[in-house]
Parts: sequence; C-alpha cells; structure tokens
Amino acid sequence: MEILDKMYTLIPTRGLKCDGCNLGKNYHSDGYRCFHSGLFFHKECANSDLEISNQYHPQHSLYFKAVPKNEGVYGECKICRGNLPKLYYYCSICDFSIDLICAKKEVIITIEDVKTHEHCLTLVPKMVMFTCHICGLLDDRFPYACELCKLSFHRDCAESIAEVNYSCHPKHILKRLTHVSSYTNEKCCLCRTNLNNLFYHCYVCNFSVDINCAKNPPPFTLVHPKAHEHSLTLMPQRKFLCNACGIEDDPNPYVCLPCNFMIHKNCIDMPRVIKINRHNHRIYYKSFLDMGDWKCGVCHKKMTWTFGAYSCSKCPDLAFHLRCATKFGIWDGIELEDISENSSEVKSYEMIEEGVITHFSHTDHTLKLKEKSEANDKYMWCKACFYPIFLNPFYICTKCDDFILHKKCAFLPQKKIDSFYKMSITLITRPDWNDRIYVCSACQYIFQGFHYKSDDGNIILDVRCGSISDSFAHESHPLHSLYINYSTEEKICNACGDKTTMVLSCEDCGYYLDIKCSILPKMVKHKNDIDHFLFLCYGEKTREQYWCEICEEELDSEQWFYLCEHCGLTFHIKCTLGDFIWMKPKTEDDSSRVYVIPNNRITRPICYVCHSRCQFSSVLSFLEEIFCSVRCIKKKFMEESAIELDND
Repeated sequence: MEILDKMYTLIPTRGLKCDGCNLGKNYHSDGYRCFHSGLFFHKECANSDLEISNQYHPQHSLYFKAVPKNEGVYGECKICRGNLPKLYYYCSICDFSIDLICAKKEVIITIEDVKTHEHCLTLVPKMVMFTCHICGLLDDRFPYACELCKLSFHRDCAESIAEVNYSCHPKHILKRLTHVSSYTNEKCCLCRTNLNNLFYHCYVCNFSVDINCAKNPPPFTLVHPKAHEHSLTLMPQRKFLCNACGIEDDPNPYVCLPCNFMIHKNCIDMPRVIKINRHNHRIYYKSFLDMGDWKCGVCHKKMTWTFGAYSCSKCPDLAFHLRCATKFGIWDGIELEDISENSSEVKSYEMIEEGVITHFSHTDHTLKLKEKSEANDKYMWCKACFYPIFLNPFYICTKCDDFILHKKCAFLPQKKIDSFYKMSITLITRPDWNDRIYVCSACQYIFQGFHYKSDDGNIILDVRCGSISDSFAHESHPLHSLYINYSTEEKICNACGDKTTMVLSCEDCGYYLDIKCSILPKMVKHKNDIDHFLFLCYGEKTREQYWCEICEEELDSEQWFYLCEHCGLTFHIKCTLGDFIWMKPKTEDDSSRVYVIPNNRITRPICYVCHSRCQFSSVLSFLEEIFCSVRCIKKKFMEESAIELDND
C-alpha cells in the first residue's frame, strides 16, 4: 500500500475489474480507486507482500512492483503467459515476472499419485524447452519430469485421466482429447472459454469441457428459495430466455421442469434490494412486472413484463432491466435487503418562519432571506462557496452584516452520502478560513469556505462537487441527465477538450463533461467589462472567428467561453477566471495571510514556483509568496489535500 500511495491518489471504494490482477469482472469487491486515473485495485492486491519466495524461481526473492498510472505495462507473466497488469512480482537479476494470481497459486513440487505415468514426477523450476508426453505440445517452461524415464509433462496433463464420469453430463463418459477440432466450436460448453490442448469431450453429444470445469464442475442440482421455490437442475446446451433477466447469452440454464422456469447461474444470486444512481429510491427485484408497455429506466429500451426486473415501490411507472441496474457505475454493489432504509441526509437549517432560518454554522443569530442584493456590492461573498452573491437569492444574518449564504448553500445537507464514491461525508464549517486553503478531491480546484469531508478524512469536496447528484442536470445538455462515469479509458470533455477518466456522461449521446467544467459559474464579472455580466456560452458552430478580449488570442468557438451579450465580447474561461475563482479577494480590513489579489497592475508579479510573470486574472498570496496557478501551488506543497498555516 505504501508503494501505491506514492504513485496514485487512492480512495477506498468498491469496484469490479482490478487493474492489479485483471480479475473481478463479475463481482463487486472492496478496494481503492485512483481519482486521477480511474484505476481500481482490490484491497488484497493493494496490500500484497512486498517480498515473496516462489518455487518457480527459487534462486532469488521476488519483489512487489507497481507501474505508475501514466506508464504502460510491457511483458508477460512467465507462468501463465498473460499480459502483466499494473501490479506484479519481479526479479531484476533474472528479468523474471509473475502476476499476483500466479504468485498466490499453490506450487506442487512433486506429483506422487500420477494418473498417466508409473513414476512420480518432479517440477523443473526452469524455463526449458520440452515436449509433453501426453499432449505432444512443444513448450518452453516449467515441466514436470520423470528422471527415470526422461519424460516431461504439463502439470494438467500429468494429473489427468483418459476418461471421466462427469456430473454435469451423466449420460456418457467424457474422453480426454489433446487436439481441438473445429466441430467442437472450440469453446468449453460450460464457461464458454476457448479450449486449449487438453480437454474432455463427448462425441455423441458434441459436449466439451476445459480442464478447469472438469476439475470444478458447477452443482448439477441446487436449492435457492429466493430464486425459485423448487429445486433447480442444470441442463447444459439449451438455448433459452432467462426468466430472471430476459436475456439469451448462456446456453446452460438451471431448470425447474414443473414450472417451466429457466435461469442463468449468475442470476440465481441476484441482489433483491439495491440503490442505483439513476433513481432516488431503493428498487426491488420482482419475478415479473404488471402487464403493460415498459421501458428500462437505464437503457430506455422496451422491457418484456413477463420477465424479472427491478421496480420502485414509490414510483409505480418505473422499472429497470436486471443487467442494466446491476452494471458497474450504476450500482455500488451493496445488497440492501437487510439494511434499514433510514435516510442518511441531515438538514443543516431549521425554518423559523417564512424567509427566516437558523443555520447550524451560525447558531447565535437568525438568517433572513433576500431575493437579490440591493446594492450589488462586489464584496458581498457567500461564506460557504466563497463566490459573489450577484443576483442570486441569499440569506443574511440579522445581526452580522458579513455572514451571508446563497440560498442553495444554506440548504446544503449537513451530512449525506457523496455521489462519487458512496461514502458518508459531513459538511465542515470552521470559522478559521483565513489560515487554510484546500484542494478538492474531485475537481482539483483550490478553494476556501465550507467543504465536505469523508468520515475517514481521505476525501475533501468543495460544496459544488459535494452537491453533484447521481442524476445531474446541466444546461449544456438539457435533453438528458448526466451520470458519474468511472473509466480507465480517457474521455474527451465536450467543454474544454481535455482528456480525463472521471466525467459526467450521457450514455445516449456520448456527451462528456469533466468535473471542473461541470461546476463553472454561469455568470461572472470581469474588469474588462465592468458594466455588464459575462455569461457562460456552451460553444457555437460558426465560421466566424472569435478573439479573447483579455489575451487577444484566437478563441475556439466550439469550446466553452464567456460572452458579454451586450457588447459581443468573448473571453477564454482560463483568462476570465484564473485558478483561484473559489477564493475571496483581499479587502482593506482583511488580516488574512492567505488571499487572492487581482492581477491588474502595470507590472505583473513573478510566480514563486515557475518564475514566470503571472498572466491570469488573479494570483494567490500565500506564505508571503505569489503563486500564479493551481499547478504551481500544488507543486510547492506536494499535492496535499489540505494546506494549513501555523497559528503563531
């Protein structure tokens, strides 16, 4: 874990496929996800031993190796020949590598009870060329050898027998084959993986199983009352529609003949009660829906009401395909059947009367609602988000003129489950903002003001990212809601053109927004147009050439920009906002040691880190030094989540 912490920004969560071992496609498990790369690691993989001994390479120890997120992985596991994942074990002396799965497998030194030979066989812990005595395949590593007969074997071949009575095919004996013929469809009839040089086959039924399914057959009969009230029997090689999910993709149903009921093996253990990010309420599995025309709330495709699906008890017209509802990124993998449905959200305010509230961050006085600022004072700042009030409704303290909250910020819940990693987070409202700045774990902006913090302290979210809901509505894409999308593949943000792995996405349209663009202010003020507001424009398709009023360079009109609707002036977003938009500028009576100052002097200041003259609209004064950007201040402080000053 220490090695990974140096390379990745890891947050505890649940996930599917592990980038450390490449396993886990079919089940959710506890682990860690990197905010920046989107890579997920199983908990046990991330906590692997730093040094191991392995019988395939007894001459040296093997050491745990992690590949940085921005580097590719080259080479293959010397045992299974699979491509190496991000985590593996390595001997630098011999250039010997094995993946985590092969490292954990039991290594048998001597096979005593050999089914295919009269003598015991011993592992040769070397990568040597040999021809297997059973399958005749030429191979180049780790044979089991008989020293008396000078014969070599693969382990699977050595442990195999010529014929087996197989529980999942009791009608006929299966014979061992060492050559895959085209008429077998070249796949195992149970797990659908490709057959290798050794497998078992029934010529009468054209039934084949690979060596793994032969050693570990699925149960021929099983009882699972939640899936079906009667005993179920495996009937391989039958095309069918699963009664649970309505899909035909695995020709090996478990069947109840009296009920004409068929179900996939993977559907038998389906969760009964879950919460998905496409809906505000819990949803419950039903074996069939009410008769009618149904569309899935995830894929929007037609549903057949006679098959199983998820539905909401509070929203009678809503249903979801089983496969759609349990996809990774839509379901968090937690079964809620035996968990109380008590709400996790805690309100932060109490309504005293119409337009008057008390807020837990300011309990001494009441707050009164105002629809807009009468003076439009540029120094009226929200204590929560540290953004100007402008024309938005806000609450102001009836006694303290400087305590102001946007209406939406006043209504932020005091405690909730965050939408990114489904962890409990609490709204922190300490009054000593003068001595602290923070880096939001989601958007990576530096900010001051209220913030959400996870119970374990690993996640810090500004109030903007903390307010992002599972189903997120954004003006730039009014037709559909956007959903948090975790992917190891980089997506291109439609707003700025940057590549990123964590985005808000519309699966119907292929529309992507990175987190930092999703929270951009819709309305700003700038010194280059002091008489009017600038409004966020979501790009235009035009041949007309646009220029930024600030830097006087060309502006890509297809990407987002700010526009003055009165003057027709256009502005780059970066030029307009800089990197410190979520911090309060210094005022005359401000004693803060951390503050933002406008970069509007004749001579621009020089950045403490990059030693260039600061070019954006504002700069940060911190520890009596000037910083021009988030990149520079994070470089200075080693990307700490919270940067604090001493209080002496």
